[in-house]
Amino acid sequence: MQTGIKAVDQLILKHGIMADLGSDTFQRRSRLTGGDERANALPFCMYQKVAHAPLSHQFTVHHFYMPGSKGKLASFLFNEKGQLIEQVYYQKVARWVKVCRKLQQLVQMPTSDIHMAA
Repeated sequence: MQTGIKAVDQLILKHGIMADLGSDTFQRRSRLTGGDERANALPFCMYQKVAHAPLSHQFTVHHFYMPGSKGKLASFLFNEKGQLIEQVYYQKVARWVKVCRKLQQLVQMPTSDIHMAA
């Protein structure tokens, strides 16, 4: 999939899209439970969902970054069923918003369809 920005395409080819928890220079995927204090570092809309959820609820957060500039691209919050419940695009330029939307499509693909880097 081409995002329209060569640097991001190269990062996707190099790292793939994480299906499991972990992190690298391009992305970080982590699991939070309802009321988790680590939610303080999330955007406010995501913080509200996690902080006010019962302890029995689990969430997965997937962040994307541009390694060179260390700028944030996007963050996605999923519930325990894998459904997207919040997304934040940090970029305001239309070209980068398009990249964030394509990243969202990749993250929402079923796990079996996700390209994993070797």
